[in-house]
Amino acid sequence: MALADSRMKLHASPPAVSFDFAGLVSWARGMTGKFENLVVTEDQVPEIKDCMTELNKAKISLDNSRKETVKELSAPLKAFEGQIKQVMAIFDETYKFLGDQVQHFVEQEREKKREVVQGIIAEELEKRKGEVQPFAIPIQDKWLLKSTTLKSIREAVQGIIDQRIESLRLQQQADQARAERASAIEQAVKAANAEYQLELSVAQFMTQWHTSLSTPLDDVCKDITSAAQRALARQAERSVPAPAARRWVAPQTSAAPAVTTAPAAEAGPDKTMSIIITYSPAKEGEVRLALAKLRGLCTTFSARARQ
Repeated sequence: MALADSRMKLHASPPAVSFDFAGLVSWARGMTGKFENLVVTEDQVPEIKDCMTELNKAKISLDNSRKETVKELSAPLKAFEGQIKQVMAIFDETYKFLGDQVQHFVEQEREKKREVVQGIIAEELEKRKGEVQPFAIPIQDKWLLKSTTLKSIREAVQGIIDQRIESLRLQQQADQARAERASAIEQAVKAANAEYQLELSVAQFMTQWHTSLSTPLDDVCKDITSAAQRALARQAERSVPAPAARRWVAPQTSAAPAVTTAPAAEAGPDKTMSIIITYSPAKEGEVRLALAKLRGLCTTFSARARQ
């Protein structure tokens, strides 16, 4: 403020107001003192209301004097502020005039750097064209700052391209896995249809649960087998003829021939069998369906796929 003070030749003195403070306190105490410890009775209410009105008038008169005095003292300060703001506007006008011109050159530099950055993006995409198709890479505002180096910009662009390639790779893997899952379901349904002589629709097993990669394929094959068995049972129920009316037959006097039954298979210890199979990936669904059926026939069952 030393420079501003010398230019303004400012001579400020705090505002001063002289008045009889002690006299005002004495006057206020004189008007209110007679009401100290007063217990108002019902017959005094009208008189007390008049006293309250006088007290309020005295307070308002005192406050109005305060406002008038503050207004008079503030007038020079408001005039001073207005004059200083007029001088400040001179600086603001020139500052804006110069700033607009400087900003013009700043924008020119940013546009030149934008072209350089666009070239870096094109170069990096060209290098990776065998891995990914060209795609739009938005230019970030911070890349256009003078303090941002071209090296850091190139590294940032390379990182964006790497992320795009990785994203596409994961997407392709997911698409391939879904296609393989659909093919496995189709093969499992065909196998079930062939075994049970049915015509189950593949579409009925293309639900979200069946096609989800989080659902074990063994569970899907079991569901297809269960659906086939239920369909076969319904066919059997429809093919059973209605029972005919029974006709009474007189009992035969001759002895009926004895009926012999085949001997039951002898019980014995469980047997163990090791099986190694090789199959085409296209038969994945049928193989898993067969394994699911085999598991139902065994006391224990263990299968491990080899890579």
